[in-house]
Amino acid sequence: MASSLSFDAILRGVGLDRYALNARLKPALLGLLPIFLVVGFWVPEARTMVGAFVSAATACGLTFLLAQIARNRGRTLERRLGDRVGRLHSARLLTFADRSFAAETKNRYHTFLLSKNIRVSTADEEKASPDDAFDRARAAVDWLLVHTLPDAKKSLLFEENIAYGFARNLYGIKAIAISIAVLAMMADAAMIFIRLPDRSPAVGGSIVGALLLLALAMWVFFVNEDLVRESSLAYAQRLFSQCEPAAAAEVA
Repeated sequence: MASSLSFDAILRGVGLDRYALNARLKPALLGLLPIFLVVGFWVPEARTMVGAFVSAATACGLTFLLAQIARNRGRTLERRLGDRVGRLHSARLLTFADRSFAAETKNRYHTFLLSKNIRVSTADEEKASPDDAFDRARAAVDWLLVHTLPDAKKSLLFEENIAYGFARNLYGIKAIAISIAVLAMMADAAMIFIRLPDRSPAVGGSIVGALLLLALAMWVFFVNEDLVRESSLAYAQRLFSQCEPAAAAEVA
């Protein structure tokens, strides 16, 4: 526990805000985790160098680079998925064509937005011009994001934003992470073969190999589009909850 807390303390000192740390850097570190496992087991001396390495990496901008790589891969993925995730997904949820929200719930959202002079299309207008309706929904989402920003970092909305960013960026680096996990498994297997006469390292290496297999399974089966879509929906629900009567008074 002490070492875990120490590592968390190290991460908090890398100079990134809470969103960048949790939604960008941590996905990148999870992708690199197989390397840490293999090196940590087979090169015990490296365990005492973690703090020094992170400090040096931070000084050289490596942690910021890792966070940016995860962010860029996540944004590329988001563009590829279109209106299935992210802001475009939130905009689609406001249209009448989408049935994710109950009609009465959506009507409350529209009524609130209209009270703020934010134009949203009626059902008839949407049928006549779906593209215009979607553009208006996008503008409404943009307005909501701006007007919920001041208190966002203190709210559950910010937590959902972090969760969505984490899931998106995790999926964005999936191919890289799988490659790293496979290479780490190969390296671990090679070390077991080299040290085979010595039973103790071989047993420990086998345990490391099992952990690497679990990590690979996580990337292959758990990190997928559904994970991102569910996180996107949870964030949109929290965002639109600002349109409910209890929260509406707090939104300028």
